Amino acid sequence: MKKSIQLNLDNSDFSDKKILIVKTKWNEEIIDPMVEDCLKVLNNHKVNFSTFTVPGAFEIPFMVNEKIESFDAAITLGAIIKGETPHFDIISQSASDQIINLGIKFKKPVIFGVLTTNNNEQAIERAKTKGSELAESALYLLNEIDA
Repeated sequence: MKKSIQLNLDNSDFSDKKILIVKTKWNEEIIDPMVEDCLKVLNNHKVNFSTFTVPGAFEIPFMVNEKIESFDAAITLGAIIKGETPHFDIISQSASDQIINLGIKFKKPVIFGVLTTNNNEQAIERAKTKGSELAESALYLLNEIDA
């Protein structure tokens, strides 16, 4: 059963906000539905956004670091699927550590949207609604910062 939280977005017009979206090329069949789901929410709230694509999850922090200064927040979208080697653990930990550090460094919301799953089926299932959750999280934090 999927759990979700209801975020009350008092402000439905975020046209004065600009969000950076950094997505991966790797696992594109999983990422594309997440991006579409994310953009629905951002468009509904009149958010300005720019999307940049990087090869994989390991490169997400680099691109966020390079681009975030001209944005109010960032949303990261990727998928790391467990395999038979330690690669999953190394990339998952490195990406998550760096993404949270960027939010602290720049004092801006940087939303962690890198799926870490045991298999493709889990990733596909989670990708169906994860994009909207990530967008809502970013908007909620921006709303709270402005409160």
